[in-house]
Amino acid sequence: MIPECIFSAGIGDLFVIRVAGNVIDNHQLGSIEYAVWHLGCKLIVVLGHTGCGAVSAAVKENGGYVKFITDEIKRAVGEEKDAVKASILNVKQSVCKIETHFEKTGGLLVTGALYHTDSGIVDFDLK
Repeated sequence: MIPECIFSAGIGDLFVIRVAGNVIDNHQLGSIEYAVWHLGCKLIVVLGHTGCGAVSAAVKENGGYVKFITDEIKRAVGEEKDAVKASILNVKQSVCKIETHFEKTGGLLVTGALYHTDSGIVDFDLK
């Protein structure tokens, strides 16, 4: 999934932060702060996708460092077993974390979306 291709953007048009499962920790928040405060970014999009391996892995037992990612996803999706619904819940959790962190930053829009890998459609209407 290449956001520049999905949104017909050129190199440098988007500030892309990649992390398995869209999880948000201090590293991602620091990168977002840089984009907002130093580059003037006004829109943050948490873009999940169908067929997300990290979301699928969250329903399995994992060891090692990947557990930090899957545990975070598990907190977001709870007992949800439907892969698409779980991906949406995971995106919403990350959006919430970002909004909470930037709640006093006026003019910043934070939203979530789901990229459907089978059709190429980006769904911003997450229910």
